[in-house]
Amino acid sequence: MKLVPMRFKGVEWHHNPREISFECEKTVNELQAPFGKSYIQNTGRKNMLIKGEGELYGADCTEQFARLLSLFQSGGSGVLAIPKLGTVYAVFEQLRLKGYPKPDVLTYSFVFREVMEERVEYAPDFVVAAQGETLWDISYRFGVEIDRLVKLNPGVRRPDEDLNGREVALC
Repeated sequence: MKLVPMRFKGVEWHHNPREISFECEKTVNELQAPFGKSYIQNTGRKNMLIKGEGELYGADCTEQFARLLSLFQSGGSGVLAIPKLGTVYAVFEQLRLKGYPKPDVLTYSFVFREVMEERVEYAPDFVVAAQGETLWDISYRFGVEIDRLVKLNPGVRRPDEDLNGREVALC
């Protein structure tokens, strides 16, 4: 089975990272009360960190890294689509070139930080995709599972395909 490449703001990773981690935390405070009692106060979850590392292969590995660097430098937030793990609205926080250069191989690491923004409260029957928008983006924005969107839209060959101006069924 061929995995869909990891994607952020229209840029695809040619080779998915070899390692990826999700760091999820909550802010929890312990409040001391008289007579030796204490209470736990859960004040909510923190923004998740998505970290990973991998290699860029091929004669164009420096161009692949330059595309990632340009994406990093462009700033802003967008939908991060990760194969088999779904989508996260995030900002590209860190990109690092690692190790010693080897012919046709660059080792890198990255960090994305989740941006917890409101999703749409309701989902219409269909939506017209904006330029650069994919099924992954629409899945995140309307809270519809990617597998459901794929089944509802058989004319879309890949969930990371640019759907500019096409109608996408949501239910």
